[in-house]
Amino acid sequence: MLESKRAVSSKRRRQLHDYVQTVLHVQLSLEPWDGEERLPLFLAQGFAFLRSDILSSPVLFAIVASENDATPSELARRRDQLQEVTAGIVVFVFDHLSSYMRARLIDQEVAFVVPGNQLYIPHLALDLREYFRARPPVSASSLSPVAQVVLFRHLLTEHGTWTPSGLAKDLRYSAMSVGRAFDVLHANGIAEIEATGRSKQLVFSADRAELFERARPLLRSPVKSSHYFRAYPLPKGFFGATLPQSLPIGGEMALSEHSMLNAPKNPHFAVGPSNWKTLRAGEFGPEVEYKEEANFSVDVWRYDPDIVTGENKADPLSLYMQFHDHPDERVAGAVNELMERLPWSQG
Repeated sequence: MLESKRAVSSKRRRQLHDYVQTVLHVQLSLEPWDGEERLPLFLAQGFAFLRSDILSSPVLFAIVASENDATPSELARRRDQLQEVTAGIVVFVFDHLSSYMRARLIDQEVAFVVPGNQLYIPHLALDLREYFRARPPVSASSLSPVAQVVLFRHLLTEHGTWTPSGLAKDLRYSAMSVGRAFDVLHANGIAEIEATGRSKQLVFSADRAELFERARPLLRSPVKSSHYFRAYPLPKGFFGATLPQSLPIGGEMALSEHSMLNAPKNPHFAVGPSNWKTLRAGEFGPEVEYKEEANFSVDVWRYDPDIVTGENKADPLSLYMQFHDHPDERVAGAVNELMERLPWSQG
């Protein structure tokens, strides 16, 4: 029985790994579970076990042997018994599953995976059964923040092959979020998705100038809101004492670095949503209503200002979207100069 069980585990491990990693856009590491020796014989029989972490949650995969004919109710009891000896979510893995079994398991919220076909893990708020039958995302009036970041990164940097898991670390988003951004770009005709083995890659076929013009109606300013503060001296948090790094410069201050525009008298910074929460929790002086009353300003962005190019300042395309329709002729001229400096720009 033990030799048979090892063979089943070896065969299914590859199928399970590839399927879950592809569906969830995560890097999956499957490891042997060291808790099997603590199980009573009746509970250990009929399963092989592997453990992993998905979305920061520990998961115990109980691979169901082909001769195991447990009913849904029995599997629900086995799940409860296994959860007494593991902190993880118990997920049963099947070679195949009838529609009746599937419906009964879902009724009892028993998590399961059928590699290549179905995945149901309610405790992770995931219900991706027959995900390949889902309708593709529809085009929207604007790109999501993550999709805009992915596009701008392509337009401004040199890169190799892009996969959701490979790009997620650099952009500080989850692989699932990057995977959805790929789908959005594809649905709006900006990029193609090519399957390579079990993973998907994002492919841009048009040149950068054409892509930017194609995407322009879907782009929007990165700035959600602007805030003005008055503090003496300037808070130390701006220079790394509170935040992990000094804040990126933004606004006209950043625009001046890409053009002949004179820099504003007072510092202007840009923050993403998470750093904005950190700023608001600190003692950074009172917020004032008007820019003229402030001695520094902060733009709150829809995404982190430094993730497009990796530099500690706003990228030129995000600045373009912030200022392209600015009424001040001085700023408008700086925006045109900014775009003219891009090697692929048509002016």
